[in-house]
Amino acid sequence: MTRAAHAIVIGAGSTGSALAHDLALRGVHVTVLERAGVASGSTGHNQAQLHSGARYAVNDPESARECIRENWILRHIQPEVLELNDGLFVAIDEQGMTYRKTFLEACKACDIPVRELSVEDALRMEPLLNPHILSAIQIPDGVFDPYRLCLSFLATACQHGAKVQTFCEVKNLDISNRIVKFHSRITNKTEVLQGDVIINAAGPWAAFVGALGGLQVDLEPSAGAMITIDRRMCNMVINLLAPPGDGDIIVPQRQTCILGTTSWKVENPDHITVPPEHIEAIYKVAETMIPSIRQTHARGAMAAARPLMVMDGTGGRATTRGFTCTDHSAEGAHGFFSVVGGKTTTARLMAEKVADRVCAFLGIEATCRTQDFPLLSYRKWLQV
Repeated sequence: MTRAAHAIVIGAGSTGSALAHDLALRGVHVTVLERAGVASGSTGHNQAQLHSGARYAVNDPESARECIRENWILRHIQPEVLELNDGLFVAIDEQGMTYRKTFLEACKACDIPVRELSVEDALRMEPLLNPHILSAIQIPDGVFDPYRLCLSFLATACQHGAKVQTFCEVKNLDISNRIVKFHSRITNKTEVLQGDVIINAAGPWAAFVGALGGLQVDLEPSAGAMITIDRRMCNMVINLLAPPGDGDIIVPQRQTCILGTTSWKVENPDHITVPPEHIEAIYKVAETMIPSIRQTHARGAMAAARPLMVMDGTGGRATTRGFTCTDHSAEGAHGFFSVVGGKTTTARLMAEKVADRVCAFLGIEATCRTQDFPLLSYRKWLQV
């Protein structure tokens, strides 16, 4: 009997969790190392929007197509963590009406279903909307619970032999021998782990992890501020019908709403200060969609960094929400991979593409099964 290949995944956000699930289904022995808790980084601090892809259809159609495909898949494999409440794009001025035709054509080209509503129907569905909106377009957006989604991926991975070690911070990488040295805050001991492959899925911290082994990982940590308010002001995800900008999404989440986001480049994802002017900018746009939004109380403001790909001539909102997987073999790091970019909505797809490359490196012939494989309940995490 041959020994199962061992993959060490660094990071237990949506990408790392989905990757652990995919590799475990292919018969790979997986160990996940996470320096804090599950989904404690960018995944657990995002706006929790299950994207239909409509937001990206005009300027980033490839990402839009990925989003709508993964939207349908997540509905099938883990509906328990989703609120399938759809979304509205609303025009509040003539600029929005001008953008409307381009938007509808782009959604059609990306196979994103849309339904134009009368203003009266939109206001019946969402009574707190601005009564002066000029147009409303319904799209299959939704809401997910990022923590529970990661737990579902990991619980299913553990059922197939994966091991998840939280509060274990990587301190050093011996690239030539594929050894990871990490410190466990649970045992207060420094330990080592050797694998056949190491996958850097640390999100905006991927560059820091790569540097531990003398490797360069190119990414742009782009922060986004959000505000959580104390009331659920809408039942659907409300989007501004305009090119993507600051503060143009309102996402209902249980009995709250998350308003956001903004965008600016940061150097260190661990130290992000929310600029006060960003809070005002978010409110200013949000109240054009729901005028009574300022009558609520803010439960808190937060910011998280997006691990965006570095592309010539772009940055921030202009950067694709696609993803890339880098094989560092050209740098002498055979068996070391880094994944950058993407969104929680497309985490399963990212994992599939990365797992394909990892299995090719390992010489494993096993196809991806995750798009049809129902995830365990997040509650099963307590039993693994």
